[in-house]
Amino acid sequence: MGEGIQPEHFNHEPLGRVLHKLYDAGLTEIFIRVPLSAADRFGVKMDSFHLDSS
Repeated sequence: MGEGIQPEHFNHEPLGRVLHKLYDAGLTEIFIRVPLSAADRFGVKMDSFHLDSS
């Protein structure tokens, strides 16, 4: 995973905190912003696109 990452870093508490923060931020907003940001960063044309978040 990366330098300094230890097995004990993977437990339910950090994951739970992240999931709560994602929920509080609004999952729909995140599911829209992430692909739009990636498209902008990589120069993807926005003439038409399909976003499937399933």
